[in-house]
Amino acid sequence: MGYKTIFHIDDDDDDVDFFAMAVGQLSASVNHFSFTDAAAALKKLETGELIPDAIFLDLNMPVISGQDFLLRLKTFEALRDIPVIILSTSSDPFTIQQIKNDGAIDFLTKPSGVKKLVTLLRPYLI
Repeated sequence: MGYKTIFHIDDDDDDVDFFAMAVGQLSASVNHFSFTDAAAALKKLETGELIPDAIFLDLNMPVISGQDFLLRLKTFEALRDIPVIILSTSSDPFTIQQIKNDGAIDFLTKPSGVKKLVTLLRPYLI
């Protein structure tokens, strides 16, 4: 797919760091923007200040959950076609199907290390 500008939204600082390391190992040309606050990311999108080619989104976050973020995103005509890939610790088949029905293009279960994360992200960034 080769997304060149991506958002990563996750409230866990360690997961944000792992994601940044994995992206760095895959490509120096990817513009990667991390947010630990889903509301701040949504604001950037709503104002058109920054529009990514894809969004990697955690599900379990305070204030705005990943699912709520996804549903809000899909209400904006200018934003609804941005591909959203869920990156979560969940692997519940019902949750995965529900999130895909809500508009996510894929659902990835967070791996335990950077090396495995690189493998998961490779198809999206190269």
